[in-house]
Amino acid sequence: MEIEKMYSEKFNRVKSVMLKQQPDRVPVVPNMETYVYRYANVNLKEALTNDVDLAVDAFKKTTKDIYLDAILGNSNIIPFKVMDLFGEGIYTITEKGLQIKGSHGMVLEPEDYPEFNKNVEDFLTNEIIRRKYPILNQSFEENKTLMIQALDGMNAFGSYNAKMNQRIKEEVGLPLLTKGSCYVASDIMLDYLRDFVGVSKDLRRHPNEFLEACNGIHKYVQKLLYESYPTPQDGFVVFSPLHLPTFLKPKDFEKFYFPFMKRYIEEVSVKRGYTILFFMENDWTPYLSILQDLPSNAKVIGLFEHGDLKTYKKQLGSKMVIMGGMPLNLLKTGTKEQCVDKAKQCLDDYAPDGNYIFSVDMVLMDTEDAKSENIIAAFDYIHENGKY
Repeated sequence: MEIEKMYSEKFNRVKSVMLKQQPDRVPVVPNMETYVYRYANVNLKEALTNDVDLAVDAFKKTTKDIYLDAILGNSNIIPFKVMDLFGEGIYTITEKGLQIKGSHGMVLEPEDYPEFNKNVEDFLTNEIIRRKYPILNQSFEENKTLMIQALDGMNAFGSYNAKMNQRIKEEVGLPLLTKGSCYVASDIMLDYLRDFVGVSKDLRRHPNEFLEACNGIHKYVQKLLYESYPTPQDGFVVFSPLHLPTFLKPKDFEKFYFPFMKRYIEEVSVKRGYTILFFMENDWTPYLSILQDLPSNAKVIGLFEHGDLKTYKKQLGSKMVIMGGMPLNLLKTGTKEQCVDKAKQCLDDYAPDGNYIFSVDMVLMDTEDAKSENIIAAFDYIHENGKY
């Protein structure tokens, strides 16, 4: 019963901020992924693939020492056993965490645009997937066998995650906030189809084709979101990392990115009621005037990596909940006193009037990313002193 009560208190604290209500205190929601397992010194691969007890023990150990109101998820986002069937994947798992090992990033060529834009879903299904996974260039019967194995693997992966999440809730009392993920269409072009060099060229040489492709992708990725997470629940989020924007000049951001970002918010949050958490990478200061055109009646959280959160809150506080504030680099290189001073500044500068979630500006993956004593001191300070 105590764990159930603790879970409810923490979840409602975070939920109230998402609904633009003032909670009892500032929520502590670090951008923490595989750090949980590394801090507890458990075998990461075993915890994420074979041993739920090990995973739950890692959360028990971490939350015993480090105060957390919630984190985004359990970090088990890649179905490695399924990906092994296809002989390819952009991630590999090591004792240091999840690492990108490279991929066939440019699988859509400029000459493909006419056919791609006729029917994005068909082209992805019939052409792109074969380029991405050459093993699928085999007979129908061989592909059928492979797909059956893959579906079985995905079911097992989903069951493993569901069991892990339920036990973390019931035995640890820690909310895991992410229920789904979705991308702004322009980021799909960058991350999965054209790569950075391809996108950079397309904005100059094929701007209309790029925009048309993004229109098709926009509809497709939202369809996938609604299929995987059909009913929105307040207190939980759709996670959306924003990768391309800060590599663009403001005028290019306004033309090639912002329209899809705005439509995404309007359609997913305003019309359907989902809460979106944007991981806003790099510095968004050059785009603040453009972002004024975002709707004010959406449920959006902006986790900012760089820039002045005080300015962000002043200019965007009516558009989104502001999240962040604690520099990962300070947690790694600073003293405990410096980290507590920074935590105090976060409360002084960002917490007044609510609409703020305390977090780390970058992802905590490994124990080498930050000193544990700094994390403990800063997070405890926020929890103890962040009362409204």
